[in-house]
Amino acid sequence: MFRQSPTETARLRKARRNVFLKPALPVLLLLFLAPLFGFAQQRLADPDPDLTLAEFRGLLSSEAREQPPEVVDAAFFELLAAQGRVAAARQSVDRLTGWTRAAETRLAAQSAPLLDVEMLRFGESRAEVRLEQLESGLRKAAAAANGLLGRAPDAVLIALPAENSEARNGGGTGKASDLAAQVSRLEQQLLPQANELLTKMYQGYLFGGVTLAALLWQEQQVFETELEYRALLTEAERLRHAGE
Repeated sequence: MFRQSPTETARLRKARRNVFLKPALPVLLLLFLAPLFGFAQQRLADPDPDLTLAEFRGLLSSEAREQPPEVVDAAFFELLAAQGRVAAARQSVDRLTGWTRAAETRLAAQSAPLLDVEMLRFGESRAEVRLEQLESGLRKAAAAANGLLGRAPDAVLIALPAENSEARNGGGTGKASDLAAQVSRLEQQLLPQANELLTKMYQGYLFGGVTLAALLWQEQQVFETELEYRALLTEAERLRHAGE
């Protein structure tokens, strides 16, 4: 019969004692990292927040699949439109906030009238209220779209337009092509011109050649042009998918 030497017996007893008195390092690491692994698995299981219409249709809940297709598509396009309105409003707020802060700095240096600062503050406040209203509409649109997907109302969801240039350009003739031409003109000509003019007018205001009232009027024109562009993008996307 095989017999252990005294040295081997002592080594085994020490090993057993260490097992009970000192938790093994791998066990500690496992206990520490288990929540992290769970978090990683949860993140991997999270649904994609960025969806095209085709992807949106493919992820509908079983209840939503029973609804008319036009109802489903309308929810997607309303989300897309709401996103565009919020984006335009945020740009307007950013412009006015920058001008207001600059005017306040100039006021502190006694190089800007108090009335100008008050007018800019008022314009900024109006723009912020407008943005809050549009963001509320965006949240409602996202909640409705999430409901069709069986997701939580406040889950992150972003509607994406067509990715390829052919789709964005209408992909055909008639009304879709006409609309694509309008989108292209706004994107390549009117919006760049409007923003360039606004920059020049702001410089003119700083040097006394342009009134603040004229500058604020031009800012409103840029905002409205941006809104028109966003609305046309949504309508072009709607026409592209019409009849699918």
